[in-house]
Amino acid sequence: MLQPSTLNFLKKLKANNNKEWFEKNRKDYEAARANQLALVAEILKNMGKWEERVKGIEPKKCTMRINRDIRFSKDKSPYKSTLSFFIRPTGASSGYYFHLEPGSTFIGGGLYGLEPAQIKAVRQEIDYNLDEFEKILNNKNFKKHFPVLKGDALQNAPKDYPKDHPGIEYLKHKDFIISVHLDDKELVMPDLIKKADSIYKIMQPFMLFMDRALEK
Repeated sequence: MLQPSTLNFLKKLKANNNKEWFEKNRKDYEAARANQLALVAEILKNMGKWEERVKGIEPKKCTMRINRDIRFSKDKSPYKSTLSFFIRPTGASSGYYFHLEPGSTFIGGGLYGLEPAQIKAVRQEIDYNLDEFEKILNNKNFKKHFPVLKGDALQNAPKDYPKDHPGIEYLKHKDFIISVHLDDKELVMPDLIKKADSIYKIMQPFMLFMDRALEK
């Protein structure tokens, strides 16, 4: 269960994003970090019942550093105001993401920041198996949670495909992302882990399709 104190810490960090404040409140950060790891551990435990490839993954390998890389950023705030994690099943290319940020939390996943050859491979998989891909996206339960395919996309048809291709709106994509927003009230409910597990399970057919496209 996610503790209200974890959300409160993140809210305060966003308003006081500096090293001096962080060091004075390090104990609160460590408590929030422990809560994050416990949450990941429980989610992994539940996912292991339907996704064999997450078994044995350590929670700390899924979490992201709170320190920001400010070398090439105009924003010099030293810390992220998030406690997010990313679960990539063993051997997979896609991953299950949990972005924890008060007011902006979402659960999602897919493929992001692909190389040109990888984008081409995913487009080809969609082109060759359009009926299967659309069946996944149009599944009633899937569409309820993920009504649109998100991510960066071209304005026009990619050069390898005609503009009247029946799947052209999918083929324009360079990222292949799905996500669903959670409000702060949902985050501190006792059923959060069950909810996250249910959403990830709904995502699985899409994730498997993405992985297949990038199989070597």
